[in-house]
Amino acid sequence: MVVDCSSLTSRARLVAAAKGISHDIVNVDLNNKPDWFFDLNPYGEVPVVLHKGGHVYESLIAAEYLEEAFPEPKLFSDDRMVKAHEKIYYNHWTKKGIPAFYSLLKAGYPDPEQTKRLRDHIGVMEEFLAKLNKPYFHGDSPGFSDYMIWPWFERMPMLKDITEFDLSTSNCPLLQSWVDRMWKDPVVQHCKIDAALMTQHYALYRKGRPDFTIGADGSAAPSQPAVPEALENLDGLREAHTRDRQKQG
Repeated sequence: MVVDCSSLTSRARLVAAAKGISHDIVNVDLNNKPDWFFDLNPYGEVPVVLHKGGHVYESLIAAEYLEEAFPEPKLFSDDRMVKAHEKIYYNHWTKKGIPAFYSLLKAGYPDPEQTKRLRDHIGVMEEFLAKLNKPYFHGDSPGFSDYMIWPWFERMPMLKDITEFDLSTSNCPLLQSWVDRMWKDPVVQHCKIDAALMTQHYALYRKGRPDFTIGADGSAAPSQPAVPEALENLDGLREAHTRDRQKQG
């Protein structure tokens, strides 16, 4: 079982789909978290993977757990050096690229400083592919590293809608080709989120009014009022009353 939120494509979902793991998805409205959710993750964040009576959380940890618990098909190389380099690729994107992505989104316009910051880290990803000389970060086919990097490149059209950031003008032909190939990947197609819903979700998110129920009922209409959220909380943490276990009256 994967506990997630309907508005986003998570790393755990991609790995589960890539491995053909039979699973149920339980969507959680992060503005109105059920009390039991904090028993699974005290941080109150998604995704959470439940398996064999236990559970794991944190995005990379959950994905790595699925890779190890369901070893076939392998998404990592058997070559330890190749595997180490794959981790270097997605760790750079996790530590540098994702914060730059959200900083520009938070600005909400073509801020020169934040645009340059994101382009610089996208440039690093381009350099990785150039040195690798393979179509994917995993090599000749999509693998674990590709799925760890992909969710934010799925969001690039949304970022263009909100900030005018255009990946195609970033002078990164290898990365753009990677994006084009990833869009054709059956796993990506299976897990993708409607682009219009993605833009609607993040437009509310950066304005401090996230709605995590968008798309949960198959429509784009918000089903209930959004909870105000400070813009700096773009790391996934909610306001205190949605971040903490509800106090019993």
